[in-house]
Amino acid sequence: MSNAKLAAFTAALVLAVSSHASAQSARAALKAPSHATRAQLVTWCKSHPKATADCKEVRADNRQIRSDRKEVLADHKEVKADIKAGDKKEAKQDAKELKSDRKDLRQDRKDRRGDVRDIRKDARK
Repeated sequence: MSNAKLAAFTAALVLAVSSHASAQSARAALKAPSHATRAQLVTWCKSHPKATADCKEVRADNRQIRSDRKEVLADHKEVKADIKAGDKKEAKQDAKELKSDRKDLRQDRKDRRGDVRDIRKDARK
């Protein structure tokens, strides 16, 4: 191949690659990547009005999860203290509270997972 043909071929190849890359970047601005990290998803949520309601639900679920974790930890400490003190009835009551708080925590985590799925579905549209 002559130098002129080789230069023309590389120029065409570079032009094709750059036009393909710019088309991908324009499409990526409209749609969140399916493999988005948490940080990428947060920035996508801030810039797309369709996802703001779902993002607010996720933040609310995160707050509920944090408060439930604190309650579970406090209940666990109470059960431990009651067992150490020898109060079987109190320990039983606190164990029931602990069980219900753990159930609430599981439900909140489940809600958050569902909301995140909704965000990802909105991102694909």
